[in-house]
Amino acid sequence: KVMHDVLAPFRSGDREESMKLIKANGFENLHLSFYKNMDVGDDKVWDVWQVEGPAMVWYFRGDPHVHTWVHIRESA
Repeated sequence: KVMHDVLAPFRSGDREESMKLIKANGFENLHLSFYKNMDVGDDKVWDVWQVEGPAMVWYFRGDPHVHTWVHIRESA
């Protein structure tokens, strides 16, 4: 569900291909990290986080404005 939500802004074909590749490499191999030392305003809202797996990385930084880097490949 979470991956469907974060992929929602992308084109349908790109979402489908991304989910196919993520599933092929196993959801159980994904890890979520957030960085407490980058908590802007000390408000406990995740300003910097990333999802990593054997064949993907998704980095998000929400301050001072939104930046995101996504790399999903076919295999590790």
